[in-house]
Amino acid sequence: MSIFQSKTIQNKIQNAPATVSREIKKGPPINNTHPVITDCRTITKLILQPLTLTDPKKFKERLEKLLKRLKRDSRNSIQALVKALTEKMPKRPLTKKGMKRLQIELLKRIKKIYLEERTKLEAARSQFHKDHWILFFQPEKMTETRTTRLQEFLTKYPQTKEYHELTRQVGSIYRKPVELIDGTEIDNLTIKPYYSEQLQTTLKTLKKFKQEILRFKNVFQANPHLSKACRANMEYYNQRFKAPFQNGLNCTKPTHLLAKLTLQLGCKVRFFVEETTKEKEHKKLNV
Repeated sequence: MSIFQSKTIQNKIQNAPATVSREIKKGPPINNTHPVITDCRTITKLILQPLTLTDPKKFKERLEKLLKRLKRDSRNSIQALVKALTEKMPKRPLTKKGMKRLQIELLKRIKKIYLEERTKLEAARSQFHKDHWILFFQPEKMTETRTTRLQEFLTKYPQTKEYHELTRQVGSIYRKPVELIDGTEIDNLTIKPYYSEQLQTTLKTLKKFKQEILRFKNVFQANPHLSKACRANMEYYNQRFKAPFQNGLNCTKPTHLLAKLTLQLGCKVRFFVEETTKEKEHKKLNV
């Protein structure tokens, strides 16, 4: 490799943090009160103390005190750490080479502890994903089994109680009789600063389009024979209507759109947008 090439690579490495920092998005705040985080933090503080020492004699004394303290912990990973370091602890005075060997073993064991804790977190996350669906059932669809599972879930994850109340508050728009719907269901939704950005955006959108959301009330008051189930039936047609636009990235010709919509909706479709001058000229030339 030439000198020019090595300098170029060095410049890229020096400039990399600045470019990468612009692309990386700020993640959600870390919950410092989580038991896994507090356990890892306490163990790290204990282990970092002997690792910073350079004198073998002081290192051995501090490590022996640490092992005595860690023996009280009943976790298998901690006991394995104590056993491995006790076996490698020399009976003779510790040399610098022996100290480095023990420090390497200590770092290996602490890494294993972190990986085991991460495995537990991943298992808890997958279990949460399997069980969180219970939050979205409305009161009239709750059975005895679902009520029991909901109580267990809220006891295990008390932070989700507020989100569960939000879903029921919004869902009350579709549960209540039409004459009792007055818009307070959306007005009473409060946007709190610790909500996620996605949830804050959702609540702002509900408040912004409050009149459009409650427009169905006029339809049901004018047609009292319609059942409550009809309130959500138009979503099926709404999705099918959006499909051609999403697939065509809004760049599909009007004739193709008309054909797709007619086929999917099974009815006659007309555009009420005025034709542009270019389209009119194009029609005249074809004639």
